[in-house]
Amino acid sequence: MAIYHLHVKNISRGDGRSIVAAAAYRAGETLPNEAEERLSAFGGRRDVVLSEIHLPPGAPAWMAHRATLWNAVEAAEKRKDARLAKEIEFALPVELPKAAWQPVARAMADAYTSQGFVADVAVHDDGTQHNPHVHLLLTTRVVTADGFGPKIRSADGVQFVTEARSLWARVANEALAKAGIAVAIDSRSHAERNLEQTPGQHRGPDRAERRARRERLQQERELMKSTDGERDLPVPDPDGNPIHPHELAQAETRLLDDMHAAAPAGRDLSGDTEDARAAIEAQNAREMSEDEAAAYRLAPEDMLDWLGEPARPLDPADEVVLEHWENHLDWLEIDRQQPAAPSDEELQHEPERDRR
Repeated sequence: MAIYHLHVKNISRGDGRSIVAAAAYRAGETLPNEAEERLSAFGGRRDVVLSEIHLPPGAPAWMAHRATLWNAVEAAEKRKDARLAKEIEFALPVELPKAAWQPVARAMADAYTSQGFVADVAVHDDGTQHNPHVHLLLTTRVVTADGFGPKIRSADGVQFVTEARSLWARVANEALAKAGIAVAIDSRSHAERNLEQTPGQHRGPDRAERRARRERLQQERELMKSTDGERDLPVPDPDGNPIHPHELAQAETRLLDDMHAAAPAGRDLSGDTEDARAAIEAQNAREMSEDEAAAYRLAPEDMLDWLGEPARPLDPADEVVLEHWENHLDWLEIDRQQPAAPSDEELQHEPERDRR
């Protein structure tokens, strides 16, 4: 038998609640709160698997926008203790595959939109699949083409809670059976099932536990922060997990030590390295006389002796090429004749240019 949990509660203005803030928290969004003239900021939550609004037939399109919908709900209620919304919260069995979470949540939402409610559904999971659950926010007034009408009184009694419990048991068991899992949940109490077992209690959120978890995550983030610009940014390992900067520095040190370490004795190097080393040592140990040393020092000057040699005669083909290029360079001659200046008659017949 899988664990069953479903809880029905009211979100009431008399308790100091805001339906805009409640919707923003469950959807993991930042919504403008017109009644409080501020933002209900819950954006960036990573545990929201699904967040969507389901409308009943004939509902206006603007109700599909979360901020517009719940601000309109706030404006429609005038009493200081008004019931703003109905919430159905139920736990997803851990035996249920994750692929079935969204279908069962949508099936529950559609069951209430068929009764005339607007359903804002959100699936939450922190990534560990330890406590996956669904929040179902329902409007409390009849939906019309112009907005909201009178209260839906069928949501006020115990019958609404009993039907919600039975509905969830039926939807969840159908999903478990479809997935081939031989477990089921039961909405009946232990007394109704004639069980003498002490019923379990839903522990609910533990504020001290949440605070400790946030502090632990903050400490881990502080350890991973860079202390020297981009040089110490976390580097992922082959599995995608970040490597701590201290571990990365140790790895770099070991790599440099291996590079600078001497080659092991007896290592067979490629090529005739030993012969080349012996030849270089013999060349360095060679004794030279003073004349040989002077000739070695003057070797660069000897390389310029070709400047004193007489020029060799040009080949006939080279003379043709040289003459061809010299004809193209006649304009470089300084004593060439300059063109004569134009006469006055020529200037008179030259058309005037536009002056601007």
